[in-house]
Amino acid sequence: MKIGILSMRGRGYHPNRRLFEASAALGHHAFLVDPTRCIPEIRGGSCGLRCGGKVLRPDVLLPRLGATIKDFSVTLIRHAEESGIRVINGHRAILLARNKFLTLQRLGAEGLPVPDTCLVTNRKNLALAVSRLGGYPVVVKTVDSRQGMGVALLDSPLTGGFIIHTFEEKRRGLLVQRYIPPEGRADIRAFVLGGRVAAAVQVSARRGEFRANVHLGGRSRKITLPESLERLAVSAARALGLEIAGVDLIVDPLGRPWILEVNYSPGFRGLEASTGLDIASHIIRHATQERKGVPWKSPS
Repeated sequence: MKIGILSMRGRGYHPNRRLFEASAALGHHAFLVDPTRCIPEIRGGSCGLRCGGKVLRPDVLLPRLGATIKDFSVTLIRHAEESGIRVINGHRAILLARNKFLTLQRLGAEGLPVPDTCLVTNRKNLALAVSRLGGYPVVVKTVDSRQGMGVALLDSPLTGGFIIHTFEEKRRGLLVQRYIPPEGRADIRAFVLGGRVAAAVQVSARRGEFRANVHLGGRSRKITLPESLERLAVSAARALGLEIAGVDLIVDPLGRPWILEVNYSPGFRGLEASTGLDIASHIIRHATQERKGVPWKSPS
């Protein structure tokens, strides 16, 4: 089976390399699809896709572009769908998942637990949001933050004014969120694949850091999720229409779970290292079995 990996990164980039290795080991042919070389076209009333001058027709297309995905790439993904190519994940799910506030908005509408959050674009509304959330400190995030970047802890109006000034011109909005201190909380990343949790880790923030993220020096260890948290992670992915998702959960000191965010193109280097699982092969098996109409089996 032909598997296209839509990515701006090269073959040596960890997720791409692992997906190539898994594809070859399972008897499939994977190849990179650079969105900058693609030309979506409509000819004779039919949608087609060309890349590098050749017709692009994979059996499955896996977008691996991250939260900073551009509008052209979303259009490209939809065009692939309209051309009859199976895409995992699809453009509707990506449109929601690439914007942190739209994600929380959707999860909240489904009755799933998310931290109290406001979206602001100016200093006056920032002050009102902080008041609504019970005062400082609060967490602020850009709508496309990833790997802990674009996330800050605000503890005073002075730092808040500086942050909002930086983003006012963009008018994209900043998430202002209730702060849950790291002491006594559990930070969990669940990797959801095909309606099941394939793996989960608990991440511990390094000393003095409120963001529990491996890219920022945090440590992760394999865990088995309680059934209630597994259902919550799967429900979050399903609410957004995601077949592959990284769901970030927090369990506060009172034992209450909260969904922080859901990523449509989660990295899995740390996950493979912490769990010993071959996540790349699970992704490829899911993609190819779905194409053949074979039900996906939970990884052992």
